Amino acid sequence: MTSLNESKKRDFIAMLIVIMEQNDGLLAEKGYNPANIIAQLKEELTITDQKEAQQKAAMAAAKNATREATEALDITYKHASATVDLISGLLGKDDNLLKEIKKLRKTTPPPPPDSGTQD
Repeated sequence: MTSLNESKKRDFIAMLIVIMEQNDGLLAEKGYNPANIIAQLKEELTITDQKEAQQKAAMAAAKNATREATEALDITYKHASATVDLISGLLGKDDNLLKEIKKLRKTTPPPPPDSGTQD
């Protein structure tokens, strides 16, 4: 395949269609009727445009989902932090349980449990 970017590929296809339409008589004189390939390229370009629109919509949906997930996580984290503040108020800042809870922010999560399968 060529190393052209999408824009240049689209321009190439569009210009080829125009040139073949403008020169269909010349091509016909040489024994080639470009009507079928012109129609095919136009149809394929329309499909390509539709697929690109679907791709852009999917990308936008993914960005929205990421934003919503991040916002939900931030809200939940704030609630968890507020709970730690509540526990601190109940037990006092020197309580060992509170100290252990505060360590949770500094630790990495435990590895997932073994699925029982061995290599």
